[in-house]
Amino acid sequence: MGISKRVIVIIGVGILLFTLGRLSPGFAVEFQPIGFEALSMGGAGVAQAKGSFSVYYNPALLAESHKGVEISFSVGTGAREINLVDHIDTLADIDITSTLDRIVDNAPTGSNSTGDRNNITTIKNELRDIAQINGLQLMPTASVGVRMGSIGLGVFGVSEGSAYAVIDSNKLDIIVKKTISGTDQYFKYDEGSDTYSLSTQSEYESKSLEYALNNDLTYLQLTGLAYTEVPLAYACQIKTPLGAVSLGAAIKYMYAITYDNKIKIDTESGEIEDVSKEADKRDDDWGIDVGLLYRPPAIQNLLIGVTAKNINQPEFATIKGNKYKLDPMVRAGFSWELLNKISFAFDVDLTKNDTFLPGYASRYVGGGVNIHPTSWISLRAGLMDNVEESREGVVYTAGIGFGLKWAQIDISGQYSSKSGEYNGQTIPRYGRVQIALVSKWF
Repeated sequence: MGISKRVIVIIGVGILLFTLGRLSPGFAVEFQPIGFEALSMGGAGVAQAKGSFSVYYNPALLAESHKGVEISFSVGTGAREINLVDHIDTLADIDITSTLDRIVDNAPTGSNSTGDRNNITTIKNELRDIAQINGLQLMPTASVGVRMGSIGLGVFGVSEGSAYAVIDSNKLDIIVKKTISGTDQYFKYDEGSDTYSLSTQSEYESKSLEYALNNDLTYLQLTGLAYTEVPLAYACQIKTPLGAVSLGAAIKYMYAITYDNKIKIDTESGEIEDVSKEADKRDDDWGIDVGLLYRPPAIQNLLIGVTAKNINQPEFATIKGNKYKLDPMVRAGFSWELLNKISFAFDVDLTKNDTFLPGYASRYVGGGVNIHPTSWISLRAGLMDNVEESREGVVYTAGIGFGLKWAQIDISGQYSSKSGEYNGQTIPRYGRVQIALVSKWF
């Protein structure tokens, strides 16, 4: 091995060790699987995604093939729902503001309808239930990947748009303010007996749901990040007596849109995506990804890899003047090819990644198998699990690719064993679907 290549390997290992050594629980968007093979194999791609998406999963994989060109186009979407959508849709059907307005109108001696009395009970129950950890995330993707020998480039668009409820659980009493003869008066309403009693301004400000809604103490928070990264990557391989070592790196331009907005707690779930676009900020930065790949001589066709994304911590401004700084994400994995017809792969997140949902972390382990008896068909399946959270359950993954080498269609999906609800439909608590067009010229 030449001196220059030794230096390259030493520098690459040093960068990865430095990245691992400085990791801290900061804001790192979770690793989002894109493309086709890895997504359907339990998200495992660090040592498996040797084609046009290797620049995304691990740029060192580019050194595994020096001939030909592969181009892939993929689009997809994903969603995660935790204890939110069913509750806010129920509140939207009731319309909290209109219900409370009628309670105010009838104070202090009037009577309220049976419907409004039942609505008050439902509002309290729904807000108590939603006060636990909750959230909705929408995660669309659109990507183009190109591999030309040891060079890779792409346009990878990923998004993590989130909504979660902030509930002041100390302010759920129905205490309303009404101006009578020019004086503000306060009344506490009991929906069980349909009666009002006198209250005070102090009690109103410390316990009233109306006060919490009017002063942004109970609301839906919309936040998130959508970014497009345009990387250019290169990898080289060095032969050693202990096996082949590949080092890859990518420098990427990143254009991002950040979201930050507060909306009414009873906004329908189907309107969240549109409303989130009303408070966005656009910014750009540069990012650096690095990766290593090791092929041990003792076990034929075994690859062991590690990759670190965003090691320079790119950051993007928000509409409120602060910034989202992306901490490095580090993943490791291995793959093994059997008889050139069956591939096994496994990945693990080495970093704990905070999502945009408060208190909800992401650290996935997963793996799968790819059966490809001929060049025109590929059948894949796998499992993955978020070891930091149990609310999703096990995530099942599967995919199929078919067609001629120069034009193949690939469909992949993921769905969790536990269910949630979005826009009135029962859906997996976590799920993704992806379709890709793949063209190989070698």
